[in-house]
Amino acid sequence: MQFKKFFGLVIGLLVGCAGGYLFSKSQRPDPGSIQDRLELAEQEAAKSGREARALKAYVERAEGSGSAKFRRLARDLKDGKEVSFDDILGSAKPWMRQVAPVMDRIRKVNEAKWVDARVSEWTRNYTLTAAQRNELRGHFKKRSEENAEKINEVINSDQSGFVEFVQATENDWRDFEETNNLMEGFLEGEELEQFKEERLAQRVEAVQEEADRKLGRLDEIVTLSDEQQAELFRVMARGSEDYRPEVNPQDYRGATSPLDRMARDAAINSALTPVQRKSLDEYRENQLREVAEQWDRYQLAPPKDFDLLEGDIF
Repeated sequence: MQFKKFFGLVIGLLVGCAGGYLFSKSQRPDPGSIQDRLELAEQEAAKSGREARALKAYVERAEGSGSAKFRRLARDLKDGKEVSFDDILGSAKPWMRQVAPVMDRIRKVNEAKWVDARVSEWTRNYTLTAAQRNELRGHFKKRSEENAEKINEVINSDQSGFVEFVQATENDWRDFEETNNLMEGFLEGEELEQFKEERLAQRVEAVQEEADRKLGRLDEIVTLSDEQQAELFRVMARGSEDYRPEVNPQDYRGATSPLDRMARDAAINSALTPVQRKSLDEYRENQLREVAEQWDRYQLAPPKDFDLLEGDIF
């Protein structure tokens, strides 16, 4: 019993001391005292710290926004600093993300009009069932959505650059190669043969036009003989993206294997005289120099991996 009384007394004393301490801490010190001034200083320091943290967070958000990036880009251009298309695209991405839903609706409307016209044309020329027409529409829609997703991935990525954006937008959602295979699965007999002949004629025309255009440009650079014209027309045809072994432009004779750009350029060089090759090399060097001068003139740096977009000089 004595122990219980003693223990209760100790507990009461501790509670009383703690309450008194807490009460004293809740009271303001005497005005003007050192403790009062110290407490006010601590409060002002805490308030300043909170304001500084809030300001820092605001600046970080503002610096990361599209408008801030655009302002920095505009300042760099004004100050004569070199910027690249990667910088320009990066500053435009926030805006592009905001308008993406609107652009997507416009894309769907325009593509639907094209699909309806193409399906209507093929229905008029061939015997297509309602199910086949719907499958064609589904095919185009799927390809369109896949290409749109590639563009959206570039826009929504902070790491993608100008080259990736161009490559994504160059995808052809119409994808005639797969569409031709789909149509050939629908048709049979005379209609199938008619469709194949029409597609082949279109491909031949495209290959011939490309070969003539590139041959004309090469002739302007090095002045080809008649024999070289005939030989290099075949080279240009085999180097066309639309060329296939079964594609034979009018009066075409010779090898039928396709050529990639490196093989095509090697075949061109082998058909030229030393003087002509020198003229072609000088032309290529001038082209590269002019491109570099254009970048410098506009105070722009080429985007990352720009060489992947270099076009054919022909």
